[in-house]
Amino acid sequence: MAVDARRGNIRRGTYNVSGATLALINRAIERSGPRDPNDGRRYSGVCICTFRVVVSGRDWAFETESSGPPVRVRCTLGSGSVVADCRIQTPRLTSRLTGDDAAEWTRFQASVVDHENGHIDEYMVEGRAIAADINSLSATGEGRNEREAQRAAQQQLAQLIQRNVGARLAARANAAAGRYDGRNQHGRTQGAVLRFTIR
Repeated sequence: MAVDARRGNIRRGTYNVSGATLALINRAIERSGPRDPNDGRRYSGVCICTFRVVVSGRDWAFETESSGPPVRVRCTLGSGSVVADCRIQTPRLTSRLTGDDAAEWTRFQASVVDHENGHIDEYMVEGRAIAADINSLSATGEGRNEREAQRAAQQQLAQLIQRNVGARLAARANAAAGRYDGRNQHGRTQGAVLRFTIR
Protein backbone atom coordinates (compact mmCIF):
# COMPACT_ATOMS: atom_id res chain seq x y z
CA MET A 1 0.00 0.00 0.00
CA ALA A 2 1.02 3.62 -0.43
CA VAL A 3 -0.42 7.11 -0.24
CA ASP A 4 -3.14 7.51 -2.87
CA ALA A 5 -5.24 10.37 -4.25
CA ARG A 6 -9.00 10.66 -3.92
CA ARG A 7 -11.83 13.09 -4.42
CA GLY A 8 -13.06 14.78 -1.30
CA ASN A 9 -15.96 17.16 -0.90
CA ILE A 10 -17.35 18.52 -4.17
CA ARG A 11 -19.51 21.56 -3.45
CA ARG A 12 -21.57 23.03 -6.26
CA GLY A 13 -23.01 26.51 -6.16
CA THR A 14 -24.44 29.09 -8.51
CA TYR A 15 -24.56 32.82 -8.98
CA ASN A 16 -27.58 34.55 -10.52
CA VAL A 17 -27.63 36.25 -13.91
CA SER A 18 -30.53 37.69 -15.86
CA GLY A 19 -31.34 39.63 -18.99
CA ALA A 20 -33.91 39.94 -21.72
CA THR A 21 -31.42 38.76 -24.39
CA LEU A 22 -28.38 36.50 -24.50
CA ALA A 23 -26.19 39.56 -25.10
CA LEU A 24 -27.46 41.15 -21.88
CA ILE A 25 -27.01 37.88 -20.01
CA ASN A 26 -23.44 37.65 -21.31
CA ARG A 27 -22.80 41.16 -19.97
CA ALA A 28 -24.17 40.08 -16.59
CA ILE A 29 -21.74 37.12 -16.57
CA GLU A 30 -18.84 39.44 -17.41
CA ARG A 31 -19.88 41.70 -14.50
CA SER A 32 -20.63 39.11 -11.82
CA GLY A 33 -18.97 35.84 -12.84
CA PRO A 34 -16.49 34.31 -10.39
CA ARG A 35 -12.85 35.37 -10.52
CA ASP A 36 -10.15 32.93 -11.57
CA PRO A 37 -7.52 32.63 -8.81
CA ASN A 38 -4.69 32.56 -11.36
CA ASP A 39 -5.38 35.65 -13.44
CA GLY A 40 -8.06 37.47 -11.42
CA ARG A 41 -10.37 37.76 -14.43
CA ARG A 42 -14.07 36.93 -14.32
CA TYR A 43 -15.32 33.83 -16.16
CA SER A 44 -18.65 32.08 -16.51
CA GLY A 45 -17.61 29.39 -14.03
CA VAL A 46 -14.86 28.41 -11.65
CA CYS A 47 -13.61 25.28 -9.93
CA ILE A 48 -11.25 25.83 -7.02
CA CYS A 49 -9.47 22.94 -5.36
CA THR A 50 -7.90 22.62 -1.94
CA PHE A 51 -5.55 19.68 -1.45
CA ARG A 52 -5.09 18.13 1.98
CA VAL A 53 -2.94 15.23 3.12
CA VAL A 54 -4.86 12.84 5.38
CA VAL A 55 -2.76 10.50 7.49
CA SER A 56 -3.78 8.48 10.55
CA GLY A 57 -1.64 6.81 13.20
CA ARG A 58 -1.79 3.47 11.39
CA ASP A 59 -0.45 4.94 8.11
CA TRP A 60 3.15 5.32 9.30
CA ALA A 61 5.43 2.40 8.37
CA PHE A 62 8.66 1.64 10.24
CA GLU A 63 11.68 -0.48 9.43
CA THR A 64 14.39 -1.06 12.01
CA GLU A 65 17.77 -0.51 10.38
CA SER A 66 19.92 -1.00 13.48
CA SER A 67 19.07 -2.50 16.85
CA GLY A 68 21.63 -0.20 18.42
CA PRO A 69 22.67 1.23 20.52
CA PRO A 70 21.30 3.62 19.46
CA VAL A 71 18.30 2.03 17.72
CA ARG A 72 17.90 3.38 14.20
CA VAL A 73 14.53 3.29 12.40
CA ARG A 74 13.46 4.30 8.89
CA CYS A 75 9.95 5.75 8.46
CA THR A 76 7.75 5.98 5.35
CA LEU A 77 4.03 6.37 4.81
CA GLY A 78 2.48 2.99 4.08
CA SER A 79 -0.93 4.50 3.38
CA GLY A 80 -2.87 7.74 3.59
CA SER A 81 -4.52 10.01 1.04
CA VAL A 82 -4.09 13.25 -0.84
CA VAL A 83 -7.65 14.55 -0.87
CA ALA A 84 -8.93 17.08 -3.42
CA ASP A 85 -11.82 19.18 -2.10
CA CYS A 86 -13.41 21.23 -4.89
CA ARG A 87 -15.84 24.12 -5.04
CA ILE A 88 -17.60 24.73 -8.36
CA GLN A 89 -19.60 27.84 -9.19
CA THR A 90 -21.66 28.17 -12.39
CA PRO A 91 -24.31 30.65 -13.63
CA ARG A 92 -28.01 30.31 -12.86
CA LEU A 93 -30.44 32.10 -15.12
CA THR A 94 -33.20 33.93 -13.26
CA SER A 95 -34.91 35.44 -16.32
CA ARG A 96 -36.95 33.57 -18.90
CA LEU A 97 -35.82 32.76 -22.44
CA THR A 98 -37.72 31.07 -25.24
CA GLY A 99 -36.97 29.29 -28.51
CA ASP A 100 -33.43 29.36 -29.85
CA ASP A 101 -32.22 31.58 -27.00
CA ALA A 102 -33.43 29.06 -24.42
CA ALA A 103 -31.76 26.22 -26.33
CA GLU A 104 -28.50 28.16 -26.53
CA TRP A 105 -28.56 28.89 -22.80
CA THR A 106 -29.11 25.19 -22.04
CA ARG A 107 -26.22 24.21 -24.32
CA PHE A 108 -23.93 26.87 -22.85
CA GLN A 109 -24.72 26.04 -19.25
CA ALA A 110 -24.07 22.32 -19.83
CA SER A 111 -20.73 23.18 -21.48
CA VAL A 112 -19.71 25.34 -18.50
CA VAL A 113 -20.56 22.50 -16.10
CA ASP A 114 -18.60 20.01 -18.26
CA HIS A 115 -15.61 22.35 -18.31
CA GLU A 116 -15.63 22.79 -14.54
CA ASN A 117 -15.98 19.03 -14.02
CA GLY A 118 -12.89 18.64 -16.21
CA HIS A 119 -11.01 20.71 -13.67
CA ILE A 120 -11.72 18.05 -11.06
CA ASP A 121 -10.16 15.40 -13.32
CA GLU A 122 -7.08 17.62 -13.75
CA TYR A 123 -6.83 18.14 -9.99
CA MET A 124 -6.88 14.37 -9.54
CA VAL A 125 -3.93 14.03 -11.94
CA GLU A 126 -2.03 16.52 -9.78
CA GLY A 127 -3.22 14.75 -6.61
CA ARG A 128 -1.67 11.50 -7.84
CA ALA A 129 1.59 13.36 -8.58
CA ILE A 130 1.56 14.79 -5.04
CA ALA A 131 0.94 11.31 -3.63
CA ALA A 132 3.90 9.97 -5.64
CA ASP A 133 6.09 12.75 -4.23
CA ILE A 134 5.07 11.80 -0.68
CA ASN A 135 5.66 8.10 -1.39
CA SER A 136 9.23 8.89 -2.48
CA LEU A 137 10.08 10.42 0.92
CA SER A 138 11.53 8.67 3.94
CA ALA A 139 13.30 9.71 7.13
CA THR A 140 15.35 8.04 9.82
CA GLY A 141 15.42 8.54 13.54
CA GLU A 142 17.48 7.26 16.44
CA GLY A 143 16.61 6.55 20.04
CA ARG A 144 17.43 4.53 23.11
CA ASN A 145 14.72 2.04 22.16
CA GLU A 146 12.60 1.21 19.13
CA ARG A 147 9.64 3.31 20.24
CA GLU A 148 11.78 6.40 20.74
CA ALA A 149 13.49 5.88 17.38
CA GLN A 150 10.12 5.47 15.65
CA ARG A 151 8.86 8.70 17.19
CA ALA A 152 11.97 10.57 16.04
CA ALA A 153 11.74 9.14 12.50
CA GLN A 154 8.01 9.95 12.28
CA GLN A 155 8.64 13.53 13.38
CA GLN A 156 11.42 13.91 10.80
CA LEU A 157 9.21 12.54 8.01
CA ALA A 158 6.27 14.77 8.99
CA GLN A 159 8.55 17.82 8.79
CA LEU A 160 9.97 16.67 5.45
CA ILE A 161 6.47 16.21 3.99
CA GLN A 162 5.38 19.64 5.21
CA ARG A 163 8.49 21.36 3.84
CA ASN A 164 8.64 19.56 0.46
CA VAL A 165 4.93 19.01 -0.24
CA GLY A 166 2.56 20.62 2.24
CA ALA A 167 3.86 24.16 1.84
CA ARG A 168 3.23 23.99 -1.93
CA LEU A 169 -0.25 22.42 -2.07
CA ALA A 170 -2.11 25.64 -2.96
CA ALA A 171 0.44 26.56 -5.64
CA ARG A 172 0.18 23.08 -7.17
CA ALA A 173 -3.63 23.29 -7.26
CA ASN A 174 -3.47 26.67 -9.02
CA ALA A 175 -0.87 25.35 -11.47
CA ALA A 176 -3.11 22.37 -12.33
CA ALA A 177 -6.03 24.73 -13.00
CA GLY A 178 -3.81 26.97 -15.14
CA ARG A 179 -2.58 24.05 -17.26
CA TYR A 180 -6.12 22.82 -17.89
CA ASP A 181 -7.44 26.30 -18.77
CA GLY A 182 -4.43 26.89 -21.00
CA ARG A 183 -5.18 23.76 -23.02
CA ASN A 184 -8.82 24.65 -23.66
CA GLN A 185 -8.73 28.48 -23.42
CA HIS A 186 -10.87 28.59 -20.27
CA GLY A 187 -13.47 26.32 -21.87
CA ARG A 188 -13.73 28.14 -25.22
CA THR A 189 -12.67 25.06 -27.18
CA GLN A 190 -15.22 23.03 -25.17
CA GLY A 191 -18.16 25.25 -26.08
CA ALA A 192 -18.34 27.16 -22.79
CA VAL A 193 -18.99 30.42 -24.64
CA LEU A 194 -22.44 31.95 -24.94
CA ARG A 195 -23.26 32.44 -28.63
CA PHE A 196 -25.51 35.39 -29.29
CA THR A 197 -26.43 37.88 -31.97
CA ILE A 198 -26.59 41.54 -31.05
CA ARG A 199 -29.99 42.89 -32.02
